[in-house]
Amino acid sequence: MPEIQSLFDAGDYDTLIATLRTQVTDDPRTLTDPTVKKWLGLRWRDLFLKAAMTDEAALAELRKLPGPLRHLPVKGKADPDLRKAMANRFLKDLTTLDWTVDLPDAQYDEIRNSALLLVPGMLTGLLHPGAHAFPTEADELQAERGWRYYRCDAHTLRGCDANGADIIETLDEGLVYDMASRERINVDPPTKVWMLGYSKGGPDIIHFLVNHPEYVDRVQAVFSWAGAMGGSYTADTIYSQIKDMDVKSSTDKLSQVLSMVNPSVVSAAGLRRMDEYDVIGAFHDLQTTTSEQYIADHAAYLDDLGIPFFSVAGATTPMEVPNFQFADTVRMTKYDANNDMQLTQKQASLPIAMSTRVAMLHGHHWDIAYAPFPAQMRAASPNLDHPFPKKAALIANWELLAEIGVID
Repeated sequence: MPEIQSLFDAGDYDTLIATLRTQVTDDPRTLTDPTVKKWLGLRWRDLFLKAAMTDEAALAELRKLPGPLRHLPVKGKADPDLRKAMANRFLKDLTTLDWTVDLPDAQYDEIRNSALLLVPGMLTGLLHPGAHAFPTEADELQAERGWRYYRCDAHTLRGCDANGADIIETLDEGLVYDMASRERINVDPPTKVWMLGYSKGGPDIIHFLVNHPEYVDRVQAVFSWAGAMGGSYTADTIYSQIKDMDVKSSTDKLSQVLSMVNPSVVSAAGLRRMDEYDVIGAFHDLQTTTSEQYIADHAAYLDDLGIPFFSVAGATTPMEVPNFQFADTVRMTKYDANNDMQLTQKQASLPIAMSTRVAMLHGHHWDIAYAPFPAQMRAASPNLDHPFPKKAALIANWELLAEIGVID
């Protein structure tokens, strides 16, 4: 888009932002333009770094090594360019523009009408009771800035189609999972939402949009947060082992299946809604061939919705993951050296024109969503402290969407 590129080249970022907002409001397909996509990625990373630079925990990480050596002191002087250091610590696939271009603060009016609908992933609450995506950050932003959010109680282990019912209950009845009480509660339902799907929550959202077009006009945008849009090679392996088992009727067998996923971590202690489990269906829907075919079948429909999609994925190395994930991460490198220990970059994005990848994060699949695991678990394995600045990332999501006029 020549006008956007010209404004960027001239350094007239205020006019660029205002012009893009008008263009997106007039025609959402403005977001399919390659120049606009490039700007959106640069702007998201800028907003993330701005927020991360105010995060004391994130700043402290700059004096630590990544991976299993991160608790050892770093020798030598700290990088005097803190923004560059922050970018290199928590982001990948960067250019020098990510720390040299001086962009303005986010430009938007107050966000009062839109809400975040957070759709969690597989094994939510099973790794340990507090293992939920953005367990404190969304609450903090709601309290500090009035940015409302709804934590959908998407079932932790059943098929994507079935979990659409949980999304509908949140939209129609305000049924959410409350982190404080660890119970399902009802609150006033939202009117307009932008959705964030973490891990399996990503394809849950896609199936919901396909199966329930009557709700599309209430969805303003979708973020795939390491969403398994293209399935998972790990799911392929597990499905081949369980597809002929009767796991739905037996907690004992269900525990055996869960141990295949992460034998050192997952147990059946946190199981809820037992009569709704469909483990075979869940892993069936996350197979790579199944997922790729589903997206291929519905790509044109999704692209025509006019809903902006954005994707963010992690990238890690075998030395930066929990020890019980080491072998899987090594195996994943034959598909993508920048995998997040569970997904490749390609699997975490939606291959349609209305989808934009805004960042590759330096962190593994759990690091970019979960709080630190309990001390006894961290004592048994490194890389479960999850230092990625998740609140800064959520702020960037909100502010980018507001700045381009998608939410209000």
